[in-house]
Amino acid sequence: MKLTTLICFLLFLTTSVHAQEKDKYGRPPLVPGIAELKIGDQVPDILIDNIINNDKRSIRTSDYKDKLLVLDFWDTTCSVCIASMPKLDSLQKVFGDQIKLLSVTWQPEEMITKFFKTNRFLTEHQPPVHRASVVDDRALRTYFRYETNPHVVWIYKGKVVAITGGEYITKENIQTLLDGQAVDWQLKTERFDATTPFLTINPLWQDATQSPVYGYSVLTGQATSVPEQGGINFIQDSIQNHTRVAIFNQSIFHTYQMLLVNTKSEPPKFIISPGRTFIEVKDPSRYLYKDEYGNVSDWNTKNFICYEQVKQGIIDKTVMAKLAIKDLNNRLGIEGRYEKRKVKCLVFVKTDKPITDTLAIEKGGMSIAGIVLMHLDMQRKFPPAIDETGFSGGLNLQPYDGTIAGLQKEVQRHGLDLIEAEREIEVVVISDGK
Repeated sequence: MKLTTLICFLLFLTTSVHAQEKDKYGRPPLVPGIAELKIGDQVPDILIDNIINNDKRSIRTSDYKDKLLVLDFWDTTCSVCIASMPKLDSLQKVFGDQIKLLSVTWQPEEMITKFFKTNRFLTEHQPPVHRASVVDDRALRTYFRYETNPHVVWIYKGKVVAITGGEYITKENIQTLLDGQAVDWQLKTERFDATTPFLTINPLWQDATQSPVYGYSVLTGQATSVPEQGGINFIQDSIQNHTRVAIFNQSIFHTYQMLLVNTKSEPPKFIISPGRTFIEVKDPSRYLYKDEYGNVSDWNTKNFICYEQVKQGIIDKTVMAKLAIKDLNNRLGIEGRYEKRKVKCLVFVKTDKPITDTLAIEKGGMSIAGIVLMHLDMQRKFPPAIDETGFSGGLNLQPYDGTIAGLQKEVQRHGLDLIEAEREIEVVVISDGK
């Protein structure tokens, strides 16, 4: 009886310890005894194994002692990481064996292998993306510790030269390092609490007046000590009885884009692509980055903004978003809004032929029209794509050459077509204030 009790206790203890091993993101524990590496540190000869989609299953950091090794930490929940994978593959081809752009994830091999085979954005991209990636990683995450993705570590000639966000992976930045130039890129900041207000109220003021804070708003330039935040923060604080909206380190256009999306009770069923974007101001270069504006990091430093508004009471986010837009319009002397305009579109339509080779859609799944149109909009080089088929099922589409003509030919085989036509659609407009 005592032996049985002891075994049960040991099983319980083992289970409890195992359950505590993973962190809040579900990641396995760091490797004991490995010290964290920082900018300027020499990198030891690390064995990097469990690499998929690569000509070698394992490599060593010493293999790149005279080259540039870039580690891009990601996981399958990071949409920004996934969206950047075609660019990483393209840059790898441009620079060849001068560099190694290696994706790294803690997630298991089986999951990642399946992900690369089934993710339609990657498989339907032309050419299809087969990113070289470390899987089941613990060691690299221990050497280069991080909380959020993307997390990029730059190792040149055996030394850590930068730790950045994903936006720094550009052809220009890679060439800068290969040319032997020193870089002073912004260090990616990890530990930042987005729920904390920008400002703190002077306690002497509150003690003296005992008056509540009814509201305020703050607009600043880029906060270099704060990481770029990919989204918008809405916080309803029932204890303080106020509602807060905050956006950190974003372009003016993307700030408006995020606020406008949240003015709707239901998220829009379209991506705000370049064809849905109209910036009609005296100096458009301040609002949204383009390659012609030069170094993206310099542009971010000059043009990023941070914005916060606090209002008394518990306020719905759609109302809060509208209040923030009104406030920003006044502060910046512009007007940001949704507007309906007639523009050139790619329209997915039925033909007079029957729809063939259909596939069933799982509950909650996306129709073939939705998948194709999202794929077109995400490439950001085509007119806005809209669906007029009325078809909610799936199709067994075959790979095509990545062109509109190629896609058009493929969908025509199934009784559908993709045509260019003008349609009145919802767009985002930023114009000078009246």
